Amino acid sequence: MIDFHFMDILMTGPTHCFTPDLLQGKRALVTGGGTGIGRAIAFALAQAGADLILAARQLPALQATAKEIETETGRNVLVTQVDIRSLDSVQALAGFVTENGGQVDILVNNAGGQFPQAAENYSANGWRSIIDLNLNGTWNVTQALGQQMLKGHGGVICNIIMTIGRGNPGIAHSGAARAGVAELTRSLSYEWGPKVRINCLGPGAIITPGMEATYDDDVLSDIGETPIPQPGTPEDVANGVVFLVSPAGRFITGETLMVDGGVSRYGSNQALKGSDFGYRTTPGPDWV
Repeated sequence: MIDFHFMDILMTGPTHCFTPDLLQGKRALVTGGGTGIGRAIAFALAQAGADLILAARQLPALQATAKEIETETGRNVLVTQVDIRSLDSVQALAGFVTENGGQVDILVNNAGGQFPQAAENYSANGWRSIIDLNLNGTWNVTQALGQQMLKGHGGVICNIIMTIGRGNPGIAHSGAARAGVAELTRSLSYEWGPKVRINCLGPGAIITPGMEATYDDDVLSDIGETPIPQPGTPEDVANGVVFLVSPAGRFITGETLMVDGGVSRYGSNQALKGSDFGYRTTPGPDWV
């Protein structure tokens, strides 16, 4: 267990930073909205006044989160299954949106994931699965829901990626996919503006049970080298999302907001220990 007093950090995360009517009358769709960061985003949007559609592959977590949000906020929350890698599944999601009140005003592409591994060891299937999930999956949902926005009254999209720009040793496949989403976002900001605003948010080390289960304690302890020497909370990410999709962000599009404690500027950002990269521990070739 890493020495970050996990529960204390979660308890001190900033919540209720926005007025409860900020997003009044808006409907938001959050993919991967049942657990972790997606759950926090869903709660924050509801606390700011939005009704919700939560979508993910597994229904039980979505149903539990929806019930908690409805009880706490009184907002209307619908849930549906989706596999963002499947075009048929995403089209079914778009149909569900249409059948339940028409287009959404806000789309948060949160669904995604990765596994840490040295790049030389990627299998062809491992590489494709991460690209398909994080890049193709994000595009599938963006296009399907974005078309509804373009044909309707417009909207706002926020793509959850990761810190990019310094490389992502240990998760190079996901870094490549997320950088692709950032470039896609910049392109769409022109093609779809001004009717649709679209931005990215890049979380840094955000402590969730899933993160603790995935990454080695030695890697997580390097967070102490960053400008803000502690991990963030899901609520930190959620507050950034609410800002970007709200009227407060009305003049922001095509951008990536880093919510990362400064790791995109300074500090260790690798997902594996140095010893996991074999070539880092051997002498260089003669030409070095």
